[in-house]
Amino acid sequence: MDYHYLLNKQIIKQLPAHYLEDDTIKQFLTTINNSYNNFDKSKKLADHAFHISEQEYQQVTADLHAQNEIKLKSIWQLKEAIKALDPDTTLNLSLNDDDDMMNVIAFLQKKITKAKELEVELIHAKDVAEKAAMAKSQFLSVMSHEIRTPMNAVIGFTHLLLQQDPKPSQMEFLRLLKFSAENLLVLINDILDFSKIEAGRLEFENVDFNLKDLISNIRLSLLQKATEKNIQLKLMVDEDLPDAVIGDPVRLGQILTNLVSNAIKFTETGKVTISASLSSFDKENSVIDFEVIDTGIGIPQNKQHDIFNSFTQASSDTTRKYGGTGLGLTITRRLLQLLESDIYVDSEPGKGSKFYFSLAFKNSALKLKSNLPHADENYKPKSLQGTRILIAEDNQINVILARQFMKQWHVDCDVAENGEIALLLVQTNDYDMILMDLQMPEMDGYQTTEAIRNLPDPKYQKLPIIALTASAMLDIKDRAFTVGMNDYISKPFNPNELYKKIASYSSKGQLFS
Repeated sequence: MDYHYLLNKQIIKQLPAHYLEDDTIKQFLTTINNSYNNFDKSKKLADHAFHISEQEYQQVTADLHAQNEIKLKSIWQLKEAIKALDPDTTLNLSLNDDDDMMNVIAFLQKKITKAKELEVELIHAKDVAEKAAMAKSQFLSVMSHEIRTPMNAVIGFTHLLLQQDPKPSQMEFLRLLKFSAENLLVLINDILDFSKIEAGRLEFENVDFNLKDLISNIRLSLLQKATEKNIQLKLMVDEDLPDAVIGDPVRLGQILTNLVSNAIKFTETGKVTISASLSSFDKENSVIDFEVIDTGIGIPQNKQHDIFNSFTQASSDTTRKYGGTGLGLTITRRLLQLLESDIYVDSEPGKGSKFYFSLAFKNSALKLKSNLPHADENYKPKSLQGTRILIAEDNQINVILARQFMKQWHVDCDVAENGEIALLLVQTNDYDMILMDLQMPEMDGYQTTEAIRNLPDPKYQKLPIIALTASAMLDIKDRAFTVGMNDYISKPFNPNELYKKIASYSSKGQLFS
């Protein structure tokens, strides 16, 4: 750009060449250049005034005054801009001196340098924070895997012992053991879910499911706990509820299970009621009102907001007496907020509590039949004789446990201690399916699955592979499906769930007698 000759002279004399590459400096010099040009224009008007009439001279004077006002305003705005950059600056700017202009340039350059340094620091801080979050996620995953692996044996062998007609005294101890192990698993899952929500890595499914069945299943799954405390667990379902809706049944089940489990935990006498009613309905959506009402200890008014905060319960006595992480209600609220809803509570100490929320679901065009499961006490799986399975698992305790269940269900099974052996056995035997652990030596479950899918025979493309793992990486389920696995079961597994998975992929048996 061509600057005013006076300004250009000062730039050549005072300003280093690399300063001219900075956009802020160039913009500033353009402003100063305009001031110089305005001044020249004013000077020309003044010179011309000596050669015109008095009336014209007065007009020229007015124009000059206006131009000077513009210049003064520009100077004032410049001063204000500098003050905004640094309110504590003591730089005195008159702009009547060339040195003052250089002071301004130096001041602005200093601010630009500081801004760039701050930007570098912010980028570094962001990188450190992201690495810390990743380390936290990795730590939780490793710890979860290390805890879940022995938990699989504890819960699995407890199930086996309960099925072998133990003595009454042993039955009581085994049920306490099963209860304690399942409670520990709930705590682990709460911490992991909280971590997923905090990391923004929680995703929701949109699948067709039977709403009435889901609510009934939740009641059935928690009925034993209520019965042990001699309290009623009632279900009130609106007959107008749609049979099938589209949403995430797992997360809805988690929300209701959290609320009902809490209600049972804090109720000593009386009842807990699960209620679902149709609030509104149109061609596209159904809005359902859910309530969980108990006759328990209640919550003081001044504590009702705090119970939804992380790691918080109504009082320290609550934690000591009833246990828990204080994450259940936090997770419940976060899940509902992610679903564009919220949870509310009405409660009075000594008279119980009511937790309630509403959710909108898209209507399903499918007609889903009711498929209520049998209660665990009446669980009698039919024989799966003729089914042959490969178990790819390197933990010997888990292998022993899996063999015991396969023996009960009359399933023939081979075991591969690592992925390489599994790949070899698959090519030399005919299996109905594979239970694939994901973390194995030599070749892990992902690599083994990819290798099987890449075998030339088309039958290996159709061979069912079920991921069976204690790992809790946030994206593990997606990765398992990406490499070609058909299904997924987490350790510690529920034997009933494992049986159903095997039966569903086998043509040799039916689910229940």
